[in-house]
Amino acid sequence: MNTSKQLSCSSYTDLFKTLDHWLAQHQSLWDVPSFHALDWPWLTRFPELCDWLQALPQAPDVNQVEQALERCVAGFERLEWPWQSIAHRPLVEPDSHFSAGIKGRKWQQIQAFSQAVAPLSPVLEWCAGKGHLGKLIAYQHQVTVCSAEWQASLCQAGQKEAKQRQLPQRFIHADVLQGEGLEPLRQAQSAIALHACGDLHTTLIEQGIAAQLKYFAISPCCYHLTRDEQYQPLSQVARHAQITLTRENLKLAVKEVVTAGQREQRLKHTELVYRLGFDAWQRHVTGADRYLNVPSCNKALLGQGFVAFATWAAEQKSLSQYVAQHSFDGYQEIGQQRSEQVAKVEAICQYFRRPLELWLILDRALRLEEAGYRVTVEAFCDKALTPRNLLILAQHSG
Repeated sequence: MNTSKQLSCSSYTDLFKTLDHWLAQHQSLWDVPSFHALDWPWLTRFPELCDWLQALPQAPDVNQVEQALERCVAGFERLEWPWQSIAHRPLVEPDSHFSAGIKGRKWQQIQAFSQAVAPLSPVLEWCAGKGHLGKLIAYQHQVTVCSAEWQASLCQAGQKEAKQRQLPQRFIHADVLQGEGLEPLRQAQSAIALHACGDLHTTLIEQGIAAQLKYFAISPCCYHLTRDEQYQPLSQVARHAQITLTRENLKLAVKEVVTAGQREQRLKHTELVYRLGFDAWQRHVTGADRYLNVPSCNKALLGQGFVAFATWAAEQKSLSQYVAQHSFDGYQEIGQQRSEQVAKVEAICQYFRRPLELWLILDRALRLEEAGYRVTVEAFCDKALTPRNLLILAQHSG
């Protein structure tokens, strides 16, 4: 089934500006700390929306959210995004052993990516891991591939498999964030990257432009994994945008988890309840009415119950002196109640997740356009395979 779609518009600049204006117009709905506040974040500005959320037995779905926003928020406009379908190119199917050692969903993502691209040889695979994508690209597109990866053990494993399959793929051990990918880029005509995180894919864009690369195929991921607390736009157009994004805003752009299994979802919910319960406790015992960030914990700790988690969290935040005098009784229930409110708040914020991601994608597309590339943006696979299903294709017009 063809699931690839491409943005259809007269100008990515116009599309970006329209999207930027829409996000700025409704920023008070999505730029909120969903679990920092004890009350509804829109209580004063959108009381009708808060009353509607309060009355719901559970978090609303996207259609309910859209209807509520149109009814409860004066001047709210639905955003229509212009997609059009494109055809995947037919390629030689690899044998069944080709996907050995690759999880089924990941293998489907790799196949969809390969069908959506047309790289020029030689190709540099950026942040390659074991080079599964490069392996398929070399086989299906009949190109030579250099796979750059910073973990030496993955390079060795990938090179061994490429040799066994007699593929024109070689591996180099390189830390691309330290500039070690620039020379390989100069020796390539194309670069491919499937789910390169944050600074990894922005570094590829900037260094690829500097190396006068002919072709890019990039599926970005994890925009918040960056050195900067505040987002630094890549394109000139985005530098004059109406909105500015924090790292928390960037997290919202990738917050949706469609592929998580039931066990992972249960653990995530338990941890949220425990964190919110502990937060209510620490506000009471310290008298400080503000959210207290607690570091990540070993998931095995969650299986020991709320008291064990809260005791550990108190130690992490130097609050152990309060534990003997102040019981944790009742705070798990408070955490559960707050988690239900958080789920409703996040349902509103989630409505703006995809537009924020598209804003970021268009910033990258415009940076490449400004550097002289012909650019298209498409969804290379269905969201059920991966929420990060957007692909930037760029070929130098020269």
